Amino acid sequence: MKNQWLEKNVDLGMLAERIRPFFHETDFETRVEKMQGKCIIQAVSKIPNLMLRINVKILGHPNDFTVDFSASGKGGYFSPSMIVGYLTAMFGGGYLVSREARKQEALHVLESDFWRHTQIQVADLVDSAPPTKSQSKTS
Repeated sequence: MKNQWLEKNVDLGMLAERIRPFFHETDFETRVEKMQGKCIIQAVSKIPNLMLRINVKILGHPNDFTVDFSASGKGGYFSPSMIVGYLTAMFGGGYLVSREARKQEALHVLESDFWRHTQIQVADLVDSAPPTKSQSKTS
């Protein structure tokens, strides 16, 4: 999922640093890469039996930026393990379906909490970006 913010003047590096603790609090290891006009947060679950990798991309400029949340293997509703689970359910293979359903539910809760946290951080960081040369010329 992707959200866009306009006219907030948010320091995107600070936003990435404020998002990072959210993943630490939910048992993820994180890595942040900062480049011109882009910050990428990679988070990997430390929870046993929950193989989950999250990528968050913050793209744009302080007054026009997007935050993109994606999970590796999220794909469509039916993952390969769910399909195999359905096919083998009659032979006692329902464990795979149950495990994948729990993973999808955990991902949904995590993403909802992530967007709530991000909204709060953006609101707190309004006007945190230093003025650009074009802004200082018009002042």
